[in-house]
Amino acid sequence: MNPQKNKTYRIAILGILSAFIIIQTFVPFLGNIPIPPLNPTIIHITVIVAAFVLSTKDGMLIGLVWGLARMVKAYTLPASPLDLLLWTNPVIAVVPRVMVGLVAGLVFHAFLKRKQEKRGMVIAAVLGSLTNTVLVLGFIALFYGNEYATALNVDPSNLLKVLAGIVATNGVGEAVAAGLIAPFIAKALMKVRRK
Repeated sequence: MNPQKNKTYRIAILGILSAFIIIQTFVPFLGNIPIPPLNPTIIHITVIVAAFVLSTKDGMLIGLVWGLARMVKAYTLPASPLDLLLWTNPVIAVVPRVMVGLVAGLVFHAFLKRKQEKRGMVIAAVLGSLTNTVLVLGFIALFYGNEYATALNVDPSNLLKVLAGIVATNGVGEAVAAGLIAPFIAKALMKVRRK
């Protein structure tokens, strides 16, 4: 593919994925499955796909779009008082999302150098997904542990056990979904680029 077509392809895919992230963030049930007080997400798959199809930097950029969109939603359409508390903090809303693109991109490209594209996509998608889960819950515990424990109706001393349970159930489910879906979408987009 010549450089001009490659640039056009990149801009088009960035635009499509950014629009998709915004739609997933604001339209109920397209990006999240609200099960209070949890909010399992599938939006991270879009970030992971960007890291595979474009670059690690572009995956991070799409992660940034996701984080900023999540903050805007918290300010404009909070689902609960907890939304205003948690998702207006850029460390919780933005940093994990950017890190999804970084981790997924770095892992995938390391496998790509070894000519293990399929395996790399699956492992990178799973690790990217777990990055989001672990960082979001870790930052919530760090900054708002007592408030979050109260919202979950658990003793603050048991919060880490509860969060570990969330990672083991919700987080693993999200990671498996990412490992199955992200490679499928990424391969389809890569075929379009190669034509």
